[in-house]
This record gives sequence, structure tokens and C-alpha cells, in this order.
Amino acid sequence: MNDALKMGLRSIIYRKKQYVSIFLVCLFGIGISVFSIFLINGMLDSLKNKARIYYGGDYQFLGGTYYYELFDYENYIEDLRPIFPKDTIIAPRFDYNEGYCSLYFEGTGVRQRVVKGVDFTIEKDLFSSLNFRSGSIDEMAGSNGILLSAAIADMLEVQTGDSITFMVQTKRQGVNTVELVVKGIFADSSLFGMYTSYMDIDCLRNAYKYPENCINRICITLPPEYDSEALTPTYQTVLEEKYPMYEQVKNKQLFYDHRSDMGFPNYALLPLSANLNDVQILIDAMKFISSFIIVVLIIIIIIGVSSTFRVIVIKRINEIGIYKAIGMRYGKIMGMLLTETLLLVVTGCVAGLIFALFLCLFAKFINLSFIPAFDIFLSNGVLVPNINVFYFLMISSAVIVTTLIAVFFRIRKSVAISPCEALATTE
Repeated sequence: MNDALKMGLRSIIYRKKQYVSIFLVCLFGIGISVFSIFLINGMLDSLKNKARIYYGGDYQFLGGTYYYELFDYENYIEDLRPIFPKDTIIAPRFDYNEGYCSLYFEGTGVRQRVVKGVDFTIEKDLFSSLNFRSGSIDEMAGSNGILLSAAIADMLEVQTGDSITFMVQTKRQGVNTVELVVKGIFADSSLFGMYTSYMDIDCLRNAYKYPENCINRICITLPPEYDSEALTPTYQTVLEEKYPMYEQVKNKQLFYDHRSDMGFPNYALLPLSANLNDVQILIDAMKFISSFIIVVLIIIIIIGVSSTFRVIVIKRINEIGIYKAIGMRYGKIMGMLLTETLLLVVTGCVAGLIFALFLCLFAKFINLSFIPAFDIFLSNGVLVPNINVFYFLMISSAVIVTTLIAVFFRIRKSVAISPCEALATTE
């Protein structure tokens, strides 16, 4: 093997001009493939991170009465705590999304689609990843503060520290107004943020005239090392022993539309994926595009390397004849030629990874927040690829194995020729 490696290296150095095309095919093919999967995974991570802030983590536990009221919610939280891992964040939330509410500043009003009441003391870590244009969540807990999206702030022409009026239709169909202070303006203002604002949970409940011991959902965030999707059936089974649980659904709308069929009270554990069903088509399309690009590029690499190497081997028929004439065995010649291919493809793959990392670094300097509705894929206005070496190893292994197989048959056919025929062959 050492002899084959030495001869392969020597041959590559001697024929570097012939092999440069094979190297470049591997470099750009692997580089673009790996970069595309890093980029799309990063975009999906950004989308899921925004969704986790919006929906409150990995799960939502909701139900209770016909109006989704969970009275004495602290008892529910105590029941849920031993079911989930030790460091799980279990937080109450109150979402206002059915009545009329608007924000006013100096005569300008903007209607809100949903206002979320959050316990910022418990969910501080989750909101720390929110991209703020100005302000923060540091003084939100227990205050009359509000977090606005950049789009709403621009419509109202407000800045951090300004006082605005919050008008809301109360539980008893009255109208209440509350003075709020803008504590933060966040830049993520697309699918999950444009007409969404965040307030302290007690402040929102008081404005809505809602009972202090009542909420309409409990949000559950697992520690990072736990796979929420894989654990959902386990948690569902345990909860069914405590509560009349609605069956697991992939689309939250099924629960909303049919929960009355089983009577009240009833409850559901909705994973994040059930809330993302509306954008699942987009997620699947992105994964399909990524897979398609990778498959096409792998095919191009295999065809490009094998066809180029086929031409090189044909030109080396005389050389192969000399090797056989001096007594070099069939296996040793095969090993030398395959080693050349392996060295070229491996170095091309490594160079491709370096090229992909360079593209990932370059992507972080391009602000794409000007593209409408593209914010869901951005972090602070830029694309942040998710670099995972596992995907590189998976793609490069597929390229190396399939290329060696393709080249093997061409080499075997050339090496099988007799020394006389090989020496008599002209290029």
C-alpha cells in the first residue's frame, strides 16, 4: 500500500496539469453541495427559532374549557414539571388574538393581529435570541412595557422609551385603554412578528380584565440536547394518564375544529411542528431543492471524474504495458491507479469543504432584510449557515465511494490488456 501511495503521489505531481480538472470538479461540486445544505439548514434553524419564540418553545399545552381557559394554572404547571426533563422551562402565557386591539401614538393607530402575554422572568433565555433593533427585554418583567416589531414601530414612528396607548376589547366586550412604554423594537418582523407584540402577562391580563389565576396556554421548552419530536409520543402517553387528552395531531387546526367532539374539559399537547403546518410546504420545498442540488452535483462529479480519468488511463496504456512487462502485478497496478483517484477526490473534497466554509463566512456579510417576507430565514438581517461536518462527511463519502466504483471498471478493463497489446497501442 505504501508503494502504491508513493507511486500515486508521484504520478499526480508529474501529471498535475491533466489532473487539475478532476480536482476542480470535486472542489466546486462538493463546495456548492455542502454550502447549500449548510445554508438551507441555517435558514430552517432561523425559522424554527423565531417560531419557538412566537409559540413559546417546543410544546404548547392548552385546552381546558370551551374558551381555552386554564384556571389555577400553577397546579397544571406542577403536574407537568415531573413529566419533562429537569431543566425544562415551563411558562404560562396568555395570547390575545380574537378581539379588537390597537396601538396609538400621536394620532396614528395600528391594529394588532395578536398580543402575547409572557412571563419574561421565566422565558428570558428564549427571548434573548430575539434580534433587537433597539432596547431589550431586561426591564419587561412585571412592567407596563411592550416589545414591538420594527414594522409596527415604523408605522407608529415610535422609538424605544416612547409612551403609547393600548386599546383593547375586554372579556366583557367593553373597551379599555392602557398606557404602555416601548421597551424594545425587534427586527424579526415577518411571518411570526409583523403584527405581533409582546407584553408582561399580568399587564395584558389586567388590560383584558382577565382573571389573575387564568391563562390560555402553557409553553414548554426542552433542554437543547433533547429531541422534542422523538419524545412527543412518550409525553402524550404520560399526560393521557392525568388528563383527557386529544390525540396527537400534525396540524393544530384539527384540534381546534374537533375538540368539542370529546366533551369538556379536554387538553392537547401541540409540538412545534403542529404549529408550523402552514409553512411545512415551504420547509419541504427547501429540503427538496437542497437534495436535488446535491444529487445533481454528485452525478456531475462522478461523471466528470470518471470520464476524465478514463481519458487519462487510455493515454497511459503504454505505461501500463511497461509496468506489466517488468513484472508488476495486476493488483499493484490497480492499487496505484485507484490510489491516484482516491487522493484526487479526497483532496478535492477537503478543498470543497474549505470553499464551502468561505462561502458561509461571506454570506454573513450580505444583509438581505430588504427582501419582503424573507426575515423568517434571517438572523439579524443576514443568513447564518448551520455548519455541520456530518453532512460534509456524508456527501463526500458518497462521492468517494461512487467515483471509485465508476473508475474501478475502467481501470480493470485497461489493466487486463496484455503487455504486447499495451505497448503496441498508440495514443
